[in-house]
Amino acid sequence: MKINTKILNIPPHISTSWENISSLSLKDNQILVIELRSGSRVEIPDLPKSIVDAIFDMHAKYLDEDTESAAPAPKQEDFLSPFTNASFKIGGMGIGGLESMSSAMQHNSDQRDAPDLPPEILGKIASISKVLGMDDPNNLPKPEPHCNCVHCQIAKTLQKGLGVHAENLDEDVSDEDLKFRTWDIEEISSNLYTVTNPLDVKEQYNVYLGEPIGCTCGENDCEHIRSVLNS
Repeated sequence: MKINTKILNIPPHISTSWENISSLSLKDNQILVIELRSGSRVEIPDLPKSIVDAIFDMHAKYLDEDTESAAPAPKQEDFLSPFTNASFKIGGMGIGGLESMSSAMQHNSDQRDAPDLPPEILGKIASISKVLGMDDPNNLPKPEPHCNCVHCQIAKTLQKGLGVHAENLDEDVSDEDLKFRTWDIEEISSNLYTVTNPLDVKEQYNVYLGEPIGCTCGENDCEHIRSVLNS
């Protein structure tokens, strides 16, 4: 007889590893019932109580060790880590930064119905692309049609930042279209403009270029005013 956290060996009834055993039970307080994952059952009568207790104890220890060693299920944060971490290391990424990020993210059709990523995450990714000077859509990750996996969401965001959309990637794109749109700017009256984040239309500001120059964000030298002045 051999009982440890690896195997259960009770000749002549059973000899197998714990991974082949699905459950234990005691019938009529005297028959040990062992349910196997194959669907079969082994019944062992008249075992001493000390042996029965040892068998149950070893099975419990095996289950504890098996749970601890199991790999955790991947989280959305794990998929995003190359991008969220990179947003704080832009200075050290070099030209190959975007390529290394995109290689870490692969199209996954199993995630085609994944929920939308938070706008702030997509905004960080778009900002990285701008800082790295990636202005050619042919060098950016390509989204798959009708897919919402993490890779495709990011690819669509980068393409959208260049004013290019999945449905017209094969069309000729002008140099003007290739300029990364950090903000959408619209003149609504004389010296008054709306400045909107193209990745999050809820983020919108009003910029006034009269006297005095101002922005509804509350800053007098903000990127919204500079964007309007440079448009």
